[in-house]
Amino acid sequence: MASREVEVAGSRRWVPRRSGGFGWPRLLAAQSSAFLGDGLVLAAFPLLAVHISRSPSAVAGVGLAATLPQVLVALPAGVVTDGTDRRHTMAIAAVVAAAVLGVLALTLRVGIRDLALLDGAAFLVGATQVLVSATGSALMPQVAVGESLTRANARLFAAQHAVGSLFGPPMAGVLIAVALDAPAWAAAGCYLAAATVLASSARRMLSGRATPARPWQDTLEGIAIVVQHVQLRTLMVMTAVANVASETVVVVLVLYAVAPGPLGLSKAGYGFLLSCFAIGGMVGASATGRLAHWLGRSGLLAAAVAAMALGFAATAFVVNPFSAGVGLALAGAGGGAYNVTTVTFRQRVLPEAALGRGTAAYRLVALGAVPLGAVLAGISATLLGPRASLLAAGAVALLAAAGLPFVTESRLVAAENHAALGG
Repeated sequence: MASREVEVAGSRRWVPRRSGGFGWPRLLAAQSSAFLGDGLVLAAFPLLAVHISRSPSAVAGVGLAATLPQVLVALPAGVVTDGTDRRHTMAIAAVVAAAVLGVLALTLRVGIRDLALLDGAAFLVGATQVLVSATGSALMPQVAVGESLTRANARLFAAQHAVGSLFGPPMAGVLIAVALDAPAWAAAGCYLAAATVLASSARRMLSGRATPARPWQDTLEGIAIVVQHVQLRTLMVMTAVANVASETVVVVLVLYAVAPGPLGLSKAGYGFLLSCFAIGGMVGASATGRLAHWLGRSGLLAAAVAAMALGFAATAFVVNPFSAGVGLALAGAGGGAYNVTTVTFRQRVLPEAALGRGTAAYRLVALGAVPLGAVLAGISATLLGPRASLLAAGAVALLAAAGLPFVTESRLVAAENHAALGG
């Protein structure tokens, strides 16, 4: 059965909160700039690791460092998001990321090529990305006034894929061929631009909570909200499983694609290969509303999981760049539609004053599984080789389908209606 938009049940409660001059265009501009910085470092860090050492453990190590903040920083980021000016917090985090990347660029410029330094920079930038992502997600319902939340999220995710994945990684591949420090300088500039846009309004963007901040109690409250909600809990675990598979692909792909790997690509070619995932993600995110109307949200989630599993595995079926690109595009389309659907549902059912903490608790598990994927990727690439690791990633992604019976269309609608009534 086709799904229906639950505008009254899911998003009318956001309408009274006016954006005060900081609206959708500025948030999109700021996050797009940050997304481009994310895309640059996504490709640059593994390429720098490969430049320093071809060891799978070295590449997996930088991947682990970049994703470990999803576990260590997620919950504190949620408390900060609900207890501070969200726009101001995003701006500070972006400035810190720019500063870290500037220091890394300077060390590379003077000839210091050290894995420990690279891992440290990856961790710090990853921590700022967690905070920017948490505050941006909490800001979305406040600034998407009069806008369908699904449509707003679709535009945001399409922008993320366009600038963060389509343009960022190829740009990093081209820049690093010019100079090792060039991607770091470029990413630092992107984060500074995001901070500038965020600072262009004097309007405070608070959560509207009525009680003083209590860090420990607030953290537990955010965890309880998610754990006690059947649909959120299910989607959280499904996303965690998919992220383990996705991170395995991210870590292994550079070894599989860049010469002397089986695909034999240059560093710039590797960046363009990653852009195939972005193209698929843009298509999937943009088509989410229409696909949900045809398939229902539960049917769309099932199709998205299948696309990710098949796409990851297909990357290794035939050893040539074209088949790898097609597989990544298919997986990207599934991921784009899946993300828009799940994020929009989460924003509709979480209370506004606890949106940051609830999102943080959700991401602690959903994105906290990413470091596990990096570790498993390093082990599997060492023991089995890159190609077998990609096939295994497809099998892992398929496990997410086990949660589909708990997120049927009727259950999703009932949960949104219950939240709209203040339940």
